[in-house]
Amino acid sequence: MRLTSTRLVTPDGVRAGTLDLVDGRIASIRERVTEEEGDPYEHLDVGDAVVMPGVIDTHVHVNEPGRTDWEGFQTIGQAAAAGGVTTI
Repeated sequence: MRLTSTRLVTPDGVRAGTLDLVDGRIASIRERVTEEEGDPYEHLDVGDAVVMPGVIDTHVHVNEPGRTDWEGFQTIGQAAAAGGVTTI
């Protein structure tokens, strides 16, 4: 699969580019590539959406049972996902 965005977050900063994904892993990051006829890869152009690595938050306080309505697994999980956190 090829994933293209105008805003890829890389170790060198934010830039336009294309990720080549093989078996769910990033195989390469390169200049922006457009879909071409005969291209064997599925191509997804997400426009200006930010593409960035997931963040792991190693210091999260979940208060369940207790203050479940604002500090439970569901609310914390939703807040984490909205901010790009993939693991708490």
